[in-house]
Amino acid sequence: MITFEFWGTSHGEELGGIVKGLPKGLLIDVGRVNDELKRRKEGYGRSVRQMLQDKVTFDGFDGDAVIESDLTFHIANKSVEQRPDITALRSGHSDVVGKARFPELTVRQIAEISSARNSVCYVVLGAICKQYLETRGIYTYHYVEKIGGIASRNRYRFGVSENEPHFAILHCPCRYATQLMKQAIDSARTVGDSLGGIVAVGATGVPMGVGEILPYNERLDAQISAYLVGIPSVKGISFGIGDKYANLYGTKAQDELVFDGTVRYSTDKCGGIVAGITTGQDILCHLIVKPVPTVKGVNTVDAVTHETVLQHFERADTCVVPNVGVIAENILAYVIANQMLKQNF
Repeated sequence: MITFEFWGTSHGEELGGIVKGLPKGLLIDVGRVNDELKRRKEGYGRSVRQMLQDKVTFDGFDGDAVIESDLTFHIANKSVEQRPDITALRSGHSDVVGKARFPELTVRQIAEISSARNSVCYVVLGAICKQYLETRGIYTYHYVEKIGGIASRNRYRFGVSENEPHFAILHCPCRYATQLMKQAIDSARTVGDSLGGIVAVGATGVPMGVGEILPYNERLDAQISAYLVGIPSVKGISFGIGDKYANLYGTKAQDELVFDGTVRYSTDKCGGIVAGITTGQDILCHLIVKPVPTVKGVNTVDAVTHETVLQHFERADTCVVPNVGVIAENILAYVIANQMLKQNF
């Protein structure tokens, strides 16, 4: 079982963590971990802060390493600064609810703790788990389905080549954002607004039988939901055909079973999980991502004067939908790897 502990704040000296329970003998390619951190920074709609690249360091080694014990890592913050407190409260951030939960902290301190910047730690964890899963022929992925009401018409087919994972992408799609999406992001940025959307996150190659039936919170889809909805800006999740189930008769909603030496699922309406256990098809879920709440022109209450003012605004992303996908596919890798190790799969 893989456990972890993370520390650090958005503008402090560093973020870091310790990961326990990784399989002994696992070879970690540090360059690939840094590649995932770079992917997290990419995507149309990010703020200028994302030009500052992250690099992970591990205690005990400089390059690639074979896991022999607990793994401690560090990511230095390139933007280290003390910022003034926030009084023009932002309803979509942790400003108000965080103060109710932690009255001894300032709003700025709460914002530092709850910042999505902390997702770098989860990406490091997931990037390590990805490398473990690849030894088992399992790969995670994501693609953008919608940004600002603009849906992608792209269709994706996933597979594994003889040498490495590849994604055979049909109809000339853009994995991150189409030209129309980029134009919408540009328009929102010009006026200090933001856009949300939907991103699909999946895993291919997961064998049948991974997961639990009881208790309900240990079901694999329950675990995936808990971790992915915990990503800042994610407000909903569905699996497989999702809300389309609401419009179908039961006779049309089932996946087809076939026998070719063993009973298997030939379709994947369920998103790769039934009764909390994998079917052998791709795990596929869809995340609803809200617009970044740091925007201009929203009325709020000043915490000191109690007057109506415009909410606090500072540099912020305009759209994080593709980046949520990167974070989510890494967290998904952790959830799957952890469950497989618990089952000695």
